[in-house]
Amino acid sequence: MQELKKVLVRLLRDTANKLENNTCEITEEEALSIVNNMTHVAISKEMACNHLNMSRSKFDSKVLEGIIPEGRKRVGFKEKVWYLDELDGLNK
Repeated sequence: MQELKKVLVRLLRDTANKLENNTCEITEEEALSIVNNMTHVAISKEMACNHLNMSRSKFDSKVLEGIIPEGRKRVGFKEKVWYLDELDGLNK
């Protein structure tokens, strides 16, 4: 995992430098895809409650009311997850 992190850091730095120097040949669609992948972060219910500054019971009530989206199951995990970018767009 450490090697993967090093590769990712190098790629991100190289891309950032190219963007700043206007030498990056990335399309708008590719840039949008990168941003979406970097901001679409899965978090637990506890983290979602902390992020929205509300109790678990209030969070559950808002899910039942449809104000907060249902959590999603991920393959290989028992607990549901919520995505930060989706929670950030909510009116608390």
